[in-house]
Amino acid sequence: MLDAVRIAGRWVSQIVLDRLTSRSKQDNAPCRSQLVKEFCRLTGWVNRRGEPCASSANVALKRLEAQGRVRLPPAQARGARGHLRQLRDDGQALPDLPVLPPSVQQIGGLEFQLLSDAKDLDHRLWNRLIVREHPLKAVPIVGAQLRYLIRCERGIIGAMGFGPAAFHLECRDGWIGWDREAQAENRPALIGLSRFLIRPGLRCANLASCCYGMVLRRVAPDWYERYGIKPVLVETYVDRSTHTGVSLSAANWRRLGSSQGRGRSSPSVKVRPKTLKDVWVYELCPKARQYLQQHRAA
Repeated sequence: MLDAVRIAGRWVSQIVLDRLTSRSKQDNAPCRSQLVKEFCRLTGWVNRRGEPCASSANVALKRLEAQGRVRLPPAQARGARGHLRQLRDDGQALPDLPVLPPSVQQIGGLEFQLLSDAKDLDHRLWNRLIVREHPLKAVPIVGAQLRYLIRCERGIIGAMGFGPAAFHLECRDGWIGWDREAQAENRPALIGLSRFLIRPGLRCANLASCCYGMVLRRVAPDWYERYGIKPVLVETYVDRSTHTGVSLSAANWRRLGSSQGRGRSSPSVKVRPKTLKDVWVYELCPKARQYLQQHRAA
């Protein structure tokens, strides 16, 4: 393709980028989110249902802006640091805690329910569970994400949430072996397990490792269906002061090392002291590292 640039594995015409730049300079120019949606429409940056993959498209546009290929208005300011939109607890009662059998093999109807768009009322239930029962409370997942409820015949067992991976992480980046260019090209294929909740009070042998196995078999196709990008690697973090990572090891995750992280409290979002966290990864395809090392730009 002539006069085009390759980004995130796709060719984008410079004519489209010039059109967006021109639109952003007009009086009463559309906001950034509207221009991102227009970019998705003009380039076919959509999922299998034809819905715009606005989050991944915005990431690509930011990289193109850094290259001087396009100029868009900045994202709407969100106020002072720490004033991100918190997860909202609607104040409704939590579902009853189910009574589980001793072993996960005896649980009937164990399944992961993928929540759909913002109109899905079960987002309220997911928020309620995380805010009240997960250590991170109301801290939001920012950016592209998938949310799951863990259900069985006896009720709600817990919840999971996937979102963007860390921008830089020394032990992970060293293990992957990618350079700066490959990292910029392939970062969208790396996602993070941001929330995992098994509701407090539940006891069932091998439940956590079973849940890891079930969700990891479907998260890549679910992410591709929603965002048009197929992830090849998942990362997550374990606070070693409270968890050992045994269930991750049992589910064939790999511990890479440790990272200093900061937690945030809610609702004031005050910064907590640094805590030492173990970094774990799971390869969603056999050659994940080789894929992430590749240079795709022409």
